[in-house]
Amino acid sequence: MNELHTLTLRQGRFTVKYYQHGTGLPLVYLHGAGGLPAFTPDLEKLAHTFTVTAPLHPGFGSSGEEHFHESVLAFTLHTWDILDALGIEEPILVGHSLGGMLAAEMAALEPRRVKKLVLVSPAGLWLDDCPTADFFAMKPEELVGAAFANPQSDLARAFLTLPQDKDAANEVLIQRLKGLAAASRFLWPLPDRGLSERLYRIRAATLLLWGEEDKIIPLRYAHAFRALLTGSATVTLTVIPHAGHMVLLEQPEAATQAIIEFCRSHP
Repeated sequence: MNELHTLTLRQGRFTVKYYQHGTGLPLVYLHGAGGLPAFTPDLEKLAHTFTVTAPLHPGFGSSGEEHFHESVLAFTLHTWDILDALGIEEPILVGHSLGGMLAAEMAALEPRRVKKLVLVSPAGLWLDDCPTADFFAMKPEELVGAAFANPQSDLARAFLTLPQDKDAANEVLIQRLKGLAAASRFLWPLPDRGLSERLYRIRAATLLLWGEEDKIIPLRYAHAFRALLTGSATVTLTVIPHAGHMVLLEQPEAATQAIIEFCRSHP
């Protein structure tokens, strides 16, 4: 289940790592700026209902980040290329944070291919009077405090725990830095890359899923997204209590159940 698969794209120019597990309709999960070091418990729960495919973005285990720079279009087309190579025609797209921004861009570019869209605390918008957190400037302890509703929980503290082996610890730090550098191409200094001008193109029924105590991308952004999704078949907002930005990990039962119920109620 935690095994990474590999595929190559464009005559070997790019190497893509991805997880795939489960049965049922195809659900594609697009991770956030923290990466996806394992097939996490929330994805395991979704895999009981869907065939879950979770590609690693360039810079997070897959190659090619140096070719994208700040091109949202290139990043979006690259991810559609992955799904084409895997034969996934009409996915349920689920994206968290940076991955939510990407999922929205994909649904705007190919509105007829997306069966359902689930945006989990997505990035991509900017409100001058309600700025998102600059987590690129945060120390690890500050980031954990901002990302989790309960920064003292075992789950939150685990993010601050490095392997005891020095080489393994260094590798973890290197991978985190590489991931943040890749994410910064699209989220720094501001996460606004014009998504607000394209959200009207989305046709799929859309679930906005938010942690009530999100301090990275505050709940107010959910209402901004909902106001801009004027072309969606329907827009549902579900707010999960006792959860912050890492809502899928903090409240996996409630969050995954919300996704499953949404998909079942909008066939």
